[in-house]
Amino acid sequence: MRSEKVTESGSRYIDFLIPGLLGMNLMGSGVWSIAFSVTTARNRKVLKRLVATPMRRGHYLLAQILGRLMFLVPEVGILMGIGWLLFGVAVHGSILLLLATCLLGSMAFCGMGLLIASRVATVEGASGLANAVLMPMWILSGVFFSSDRFPDLAQPFIKALPLTALIAALRGVVTEGQGLAGIAPPARHRPPPGGW
Repeated sequence: MRSEKVTESGSRYIDFLIPGLLGMNLMGSGVWSIAFSVTTARNRKVLKRLVATPMRRGHYLLAQILGRLMFLVPEVGILMGIGWLLFGVAVHGSILLLLATCLLGSMAFCGMGLLIASRVATVEGASGLANAVLMPMWILSGVFFSSDRFPDLAQPFIKALPLTALIAALRGVVTEGQGLAGIAPPARHRPPPGGW
């Protein structure tokens, strides 16, 4: 058996790693920024003061999420730009689909951040709960190595993790050049509206 150096774009470890890092970054920043921001505002009694203003609660939550999403384009651009300039990692699919996938993933993790913030009273509690939620995804979702390497018994749990789906979609767009139909979850497993 002989080893052979692979240099073809899309087949190197760095081509596998960059989408994983992008997904991990979207998850971490979405959860941490929202969870800490809302928990800190609650501790400083800012939320109670905001209730007395004409601003609706939904507007506050929307402002939190939109504030997080303002950093989405630079975050994606910097990581993908470094990957392209230093390592030649090219996006084989649609840039717009990549941005839409990042937007959807970021919003999902912002929702997780809001859920974490709603369950804790202190910043320390938010940190602990966020770590408990994020750590399994960092390890199991295929950021640094394929999640297929884990035992078959763990695969249903791994496939249910939101980061697993996001990274698979990002890799589909970046390395495989897939379109929306290729990265969307299959609809054939869903029961019809009236049941089976």
